[in-house]
Amino acid sequence: MNPIIWWIRSSFQSVQDMGSDSLVQQLAQKPGHVLLLDVRSAAEYEVSHLEGAVRIDPDTNDVGTVVQELTGGSEEKEVVCYCTAGYHASEMAERLDKALPPGRGSTRVYSLQGGLVSWANDGKPMVDSGGQTTALVHPYNKVWAQLLEPQYRAPV
Repeated sequence: MNPIIWWIRSSFQSVQDMGSDSLVQQLAQKPGHVLLLDVRSAAEYEVSHLEGAVRIDPDTNDVGTVVQELTGGSEEKEVVCYCTAGYHASEMAERLDKALPPGRGSTRVYSLQGGLVSWANDGKPMVDSGGQTTALVHPYNKVWAQLLEPQYRAPV
């Protein structure tokens, strides 16, 4: 996974990463302060997502308005984007950071380092579209599937 993380970081140098342990800590210490954006297809989201996450289409055009609506105008949010491995999430985080107005308070935008692949491989909790706990991740494609431990790969 490290070469993938390096490649994504080098492609989106302005994007800050947040590791899975840091995200767990933020969610526990500041409930309601973190906005989770799942930047994957509806089919991927249905298999699993982080509890409380909002799915956002990776191709959406007006990302600034979307986040303003989702945060309720709060200037005290941390927005964490995630996808399967981190590329689309970093792309969205970069777009969000550019779209949000200057003087937006302390809203910070991050990409979840390693995406759901790292999250699942670390054994962290996810839910499916019915709200039930699951350990499976939609692998996006055959290449990303190889990054997941076999027990976490959803059949697609």
